[in-house]
Amino acid sequence: MDQQLDVSKLSDADKKELNQILTNEAQKSNIQQTVHHLADVCWKKCINGRISSGRLDQSEETCAQNCVERWMDTNLAVLKHLEALRSQ
Repeated sequence: MDQQLDVSKLSDADKKELNQILTNEAQKSNIQQTVHHLADVCWKKCINGRISSGRLDQSEETCAQNCVERWMDTNLAVLKHLEALRSQ
């Protein structure tokens, strides 16, 4: 049974709530995509082959930590720059 919601029949409050839910889900999706991309980049950069012991070795762990930290530093710098441009 295929039912579609007729958005035009929703109250303004329901439309606002639905819009907020959709916005929240889009934000969650963007965060998940970003985390997946970051994990992929750092994995390719830092992990040498397969993890046979079930743990990263010291150099892989340090590299992965540095990779994530540099990404976060860069992201914060970009956000600060954009905020500065916006407030000008």
